[in-house]
Amino acid sequence: MKTLFTVLLSSLFFVACGNATSGEENQGEKRINDVEVEEIKSLMASQPGIILDVRTEAEVAEGYIEGAQNIDITKGEFIKNASSIDKDKPVYVYCKMGGRSANASEKLAKSGYTKIYNMMGGFEAWKAAGYPVAK
Repeated sequence: MKTLFTVLLSSLFFVACGNATSGEENQGEKRINDVEVEEIKSLMASQPGIILDVRTEAEVAEGYIEGAQNIDITKGEFIKNASSIDKDKPVYVYCKMGGRSANASEKLAKSGYTKIYNMMGGFEAWKAAGYPVAK
């Protein structure tokens, strides 16, 4: 009886450990990281990559983050237009407030991009934090 109890207890331990490992692997597969503006500024400095502005041309004309590449998410063929971006480099995505950049980030992830950082609060948060704006 004691042996049966030990076997059952051991089985539960291995099942529980197996589930924990699977969860950790799923976390490692996360491609989109929603980050606050302060963190994304730090990441841009420490991990150079592509800064992707997904706003309209009219919005970009009001100001943008220096070095950003503009690909308007509201126009057709977003992924086709983004195909020149290296899929293995960090991609820092922003829009005006954060909604369109979340959508763009999802599309990029589905297309195989591996390091996507969605700027929460968008360009408005960037300006509010007092970070530089190019015109």
